Amino acid sequence: MDLIQKRSIDHEAVLPFHMQISYAEVSRDVSYNQTDSHVHPECEIYINLTGDVSFMVEKRIYPIFPGSIVITRPFEYHHCIYHGDSLHSHFWILFSANGNEHLFPRFFNRAAGENNLLTLPADRQKELFALCHKMVDCEEGAIGRQYRFFKLMHLLEDADVFAPSVGAYPQDVVFALEYLDLHYADALTVSELARQAHVSVNTLERHFSDVLHMSPTVYLRKKRLGVAAELLYGGASVMEACEASGFADYSNFIALFKKAYGITPLQYKRRG
Repeated sequence: MDLIQKRSIDHEAVLPFHMQISYAEVSRDVSYNQTDSHVHPECEIYINLTGDVSFMVEKRIYPIFPGSIVITRPFEYHHCIYHGDSLHSHFWILFSANGNEHLFPRFFNRAAGENNLLTLPADRQKELFALCHKMVDCEEGAIGRQYRFFKLMHLLEDADVFAPSVGAYPQDVVFALEYLDLHYADALTVSELARQAHVSVNTLERHFSDVLHMSPTVYLRKKRLGVAAELLYGGASVMEACEASGFADYSNFIALFKKAYGITPLQYKRRG
């Protein structure tokens, strides 16, 4: 008598999660496009269609082309940098991953600021764009949207990692970003940073403005605020987040945080 073989497959649980997707067409003259940086507790996927932009994640600056995909995990500092007046069209996907980190190895099995830029062959790019358009159209129910979301994730697992060339940017900026990534909590001045980079203050500030459209001081403040947000989300007190992220003045920290995030550090902590 023939035996019927049965195979049992154990599936790990998928916890409920929030996902949103949008399609945007914007230009650099929109004020927030010039200086806006993103640090948040969700994962993000950016998919470029058009536009003269590059993308900064932590201490890396990535060149962006049509079809470029940038992924960031919770609290990775990232910032789109505009270089021209051409229309910037892109898809933007934000999703929570708490408890589901094992489903997204591309996001979590890497160091912060590494392997953020992905590329797909032309035929897979078309498949990716079609999935995004269908998700934006919202013509399907929840199951259909989740199906397309995980199909998109499957595409990303097969994508190639694009490694940026550090020689594409002034070496003092490259060095300064690496240095600030390690020393953001120190009592730094622009003069000291320029000395470490072996350039004048004027040269460092000019190169930062040319590449990042912000000064070293503004970048350092954004970096510190992002670190503070992650610490608060993880349970640190407001004072602990203030000190650990490098702010010397507690009152100034609260004011800067509220200006950047729209709520006080304590409100942010309670929301997390």
